[in-house]
Amino acid sequence: MENLQRHLRMALDAARMMIWDSELADGKVIDSTVKWLGAGTSLLGLPVGDLTQPFSIFLQCVDPEDRDQLLDTMQNAVDRGTGYEVEYRVLWPDGSRHWLAAKAHVFCDDRQLPVGTLGIVWDITERKETEQATARQRELAAVTLRSIGEGVITTNADGETDYLNYIAEQLTGWTLDQARGLHISATLRLIDDAGAPIPEHAALQCLRLRQAIGMSSQNQLVTREGRHIAVEESAAPIWSDSGELLGAVVVFRDVSHERKLSKQLSWNASHDTLTGLINRREFEVQTAAALHSAKEDEHVHALLYMDLDQFKIVNDTCGHSAGDLLLQLLAKMLQTQMRDSDILARLGGDELGVLLPHCPPDQALLIADQLRQSIKNFRFVWDHHTFELGVSIGLVEINHLSKSMTELLIAADQACYLAKERGRNRVHLYQDADLRLARRLGEMQWVSRLNEAFEHQYFRLYAQPIVGLGRHDGAHDEVLIRIQPAKGDLILPGAFIPAAERYDMMTAIDRWVIRAVCRHVQRTRGGPDEPPPAPAQYSVNLSGSSLSDEGLHDYIIGQFAEHGIAPEQICFEITETAVIANLIKAQDFMAGLKALGCRFSLDDFGSGLSSFAYLKALPVDFLKIDGVFIRDIANNAINRAMVKAINEVGHVMGISTVAEYVEDEPTLAVVRELGLDYAQGYAVGTLRPLSA
Repeated sequence: MENLQRHLRMALDAARMMIWDSELADGKVIDSTVKWLGAGTSLLGLPVGDLTQPFSIFLQCVDPEDRDQLLDTMQNAVDRGTGYEVEYRVLWPDGSRHWLAAKAHVFCDDRQLPVGTLGIVWDITERKETEQATARQRELAAVTLRSIGEGVITTNADGETDYLNYIAEQLTGWTLDQARGLHISATLRLIDDAGAPIPEHAALQCLRLRQAIGMSSQNQLVTREGRHIAVEESAAPIWSDSGELLGAVVVFRDVSHERKLSKQLSWNASHDTLTGLINRREFEVQTAAALHSAKEDEHVHALLYMDLDQFKIVNDTCGHSAGDLLLQLLAKMLQTQMRDSDILARLGGDELGVLLPHCPPDQALLIADQLRQSIKNFRFVWDHHTFELGVSIGLVEINHLSKSMTELLIAADQACYLAKERGRNRVHLYQDADLRLARRLGEMQWVSRLNEAFEHQYFRLYAQPIVGLGRHDGAHDEVLIRIQPAKGDLILPGAFIPAAERYDMMTAIDRWVIRAVCRHVQRTRGGPDEPPPAPAQYSVNLSGSSLSDEGLHDYIIGQFAEHGIAPEQICFEITETAVIANLIKAQDFMAGLKALGCRFSLDDFGSGLSSFAYLKALPVDFLKIDGVFIRDIANNAINRAMVKAINEVGHVMGISTVAEYVEDEPTLAVVRELGLDYAQGYAVGTLRPLSA
């Protein structure tokens, strides 16, 4: 018997369990006596040893929150004569809290009255702490899933739904109870943007490939009620600790707003917001595609460039609101007159473009004339005013011989220009000679505009500083001419100089500039009682034709005398190509003014083929190195070497060097490093108006 008890005690010790023994008094647990054997007292944080104590004293060791429930559980078991299982917390003398579990049986006497309990008790603190930590993690995960702004659905390994968070319930229309056990393809039903079923659900693909599936942003969710919601979804596998695939988690979110905004931005990028027609950028893309098909497959297309006649009258008479409405109505009307395959675009202002795919020239002419007639018959009414419009249309064929999209648009524009020149409200089919003719007609128009500029004093002068680098100082500006008409934007010389050169108007322009600069110098000199300012130097550009002007030398001297100008203040800039073309006259002209004290700058130096050879024959003070070499000097070793060579040769000959088009700090740094004397460009100074 003793051996049996010893073996039992050893087994209990191995299981870290202690014997629970109590004697009941009149069946009342509260009045019972508890006996602790051996190490049992350690469960209460007491020294090891046998201990007998009233149940009421033991109850003081129990956590106050658990006392009533523990007593009720044990008393109910005694009253029924059955056993009990209970878990409760005890407080040790050091203040720490521990969990105990107990199992016991009730023993009765011959009269079936309860006389005691016997069972086992053991410490479950570690298990309880693990359970509580796990519960906290689960609760945290549940709270996180409920609070995040994305839908989350988990499935088992067969793709059946296990869990939906709150957002997933809201988006899909399924509650967790309704969805649990349903296949994911039903819970999260996805279709593509075209409304067709997707090839494979993200969750199923994830389960099949056993890997995460990246975000898809082209699908729509079909809710339980049948609504469509644009979503982005991704899926990832769920693994057990042993590496078993347990299922998948799908994360998705509503991207309706983002997708709508993206589509709107995409539409805006390719369409004119006023008329809803495609814009110039998209029209160029479509034209390029047509050109590609013409070259690859020898298809024939047609391009129309349409410029509305009399549209400006509507704007000027009724305002831009009327003009906007007119364009909207006209666009809708024209779309009804065209084939389904034809493409109508607004190219800007009152200019429209039409691409006629698979349309030979004779058919394109018929369509163009129908459009012209439709616009001619169109009537626009605004505030009791009725307006009749016309349209000039340029037509160009797109075939396998067409060169580029840009040249097609230029050709169509020039054909439209010729349609206007020949009386407006007509269609002109582009011919190879049209480009030269249109350019000549355009230049002839500039003749009248230049005469108007002279008559109404529309010419304006601007100055751009030429800044000394290092030892060179003093104010030095290049004078540049512009045209400022009574209405419209400032006109740069590139627009009118070619026409002025062709029709022998450059000498008159040069004389106007010389006189205007002299007047400016005279006005800025100050009064007789004011201290004279440091003399500024002005670079004045002279054209090649002016070098051949026999009277220009005397005109310059006369202007100096009339305005009291010191010749040293004026530097004449002549391009290298102009000097080479008029070398003998240029030498005589330069020598005469050089003797007076004027200075000379050779502009665009380096662009000629024999620059250094001619340089020895010219009395030049400055070399302005061609901007072609300067612009990319920070990144182009060849340009750098060229500039370095020009600078060194110039210095050997006693000529100062000027870098043109110094537009940024890296370029300026290289120019300084190479030792050039002056820099000109936006990195050192911008244009400013010069009073004349």
